[in-house]
Amino acid sequence: MPADSTEAARPTPNRPANGLIAWQMTIGYICSEYSPDALLTVMVAPSQDVIQWQASASWGHITEEVSQQPSFPSALASLWREVDRHHTIFKSMEASAKRPVNYAENQWIDEDTDRSLNRLIQTATGAFGDDWRIVLHYQPVETPAARVQARLIARGDTINTGGRGSVLIDACRALFRNAAHEFNSKA
Repeated sequence: MPADSTEAARPTPNRPANGLIAWQMTIGYICSEYSPDALLTVMVAPSQDVIQWQASASWGHITEEVSQQPSFPSALASLWREVDRHHTIFKSMEASAKRPVNYAENQWIDEDTDRSLNRLIQTATGAFGDDWRIVLHYQPVETPAARVQARLIARGDTINTGGRGSVLIDACRALFRNAAHEFNSKA
């Protein structure tokens, strides 16, 4: 007669809803496991009549970065490939479920945040031509309202305006409000 046996199986951790959230969870993991100064930075700026993106992840003395990417998703996906190529981040299979990998092009950011970010880019282009850049930082700090910072730098660095929030859409909206007078001013 066969013996009854029970196999213990752990549930598979839920995959983050999009690639940006996966990156934020990864930076949070790096912060708790390796270095409290872990930071994700994404920058967008015009270059030779196209919008180009660059991204970096830094912690301790380590910085990995990519540049000349055609889109936000491409910058984040390329950055993960660079980090994964040089570092073993996750210490367990459960933790590795946070990896920002295997997201489709339309799965890196939610639609509302994408629209808000694109509106900010279009407005900056309309107001400043090719003399602007937007820098986005994510750092898993204790104060939620300060986790995401967005900064617009334009007109030869004479304009430097920021906004912050607990998530990217909030930081973009705050930046838009804070930069509204700059968008409307004449050179």
